Amino acid sequence: MSLPVFGKGRPRKPRPTVETTPRIGVREIQGAAQPPLSGSRAREATVSILVNGKPETIDVVCDPRNYGGDGQRFLLCVMCSRKVQHLYLPREGERLACRRCAGRLTYASQHTRSRGLHRARDLRRKLGASEELLSPLPPRPRQHMAAAKYDRLVAQLVAAEAVIAAQLRDMVVRVRRRLKHDRHRDRDSNRTRTAR
Repeated sequence: MSLPVFGKGRPRKPRPTVETTPRIGVREIQGAAQPPLSGSRAREATVSILVNGKPETIDVVCDPRNYGGDGQRFLLCVMCSRKVQHLYLPREGERLACRRCAGRLTYASQHTRSRGLHRARDLRRKLGASEELLSPLPPRPRQHMAAAKYDRLVAQLVAAEAVIAAQLRDMVVRVRRRLKHDRHRDRDSNRTRTAR
């Protein structure tokens, strides 16, 4: 009886994602803008930074907010002039760019094969529990608001783990069916060999 081999072929090159690509954000350069954006009426500023030893200038713009305040700050992509919160450095020697211009960077969660497992891990992390499925959860907090959030997260976790359990059950049924089919096929092929 032979089981099918999974993962044939060349291994895939890891795809660059937002989480693995070096980046710079608006909050990290707020104090370095010339002219300063905080406390003034200036709506545009530039920031000079060193990226891998090369000087780069980044434009920072400030959009007014509807209900007052200092305004929302954005970085301007040097390639497409989009307003963004982060600029990424996709490869050595290239310029800072937004997600689109840096090679269509995507999020790691978009490339997971089982989003249900990812969701359950995230909920367990929020609860402060081990990321392993069906492991014990920490005790329920006594404060009213924290307890309500805990109850909501536990209900979501129960639903997510129920979906995962159903998927595992279906997978076991399919594997058993495949093994049974392979056993019968092997038995039939042995009969034909001995009959000759």
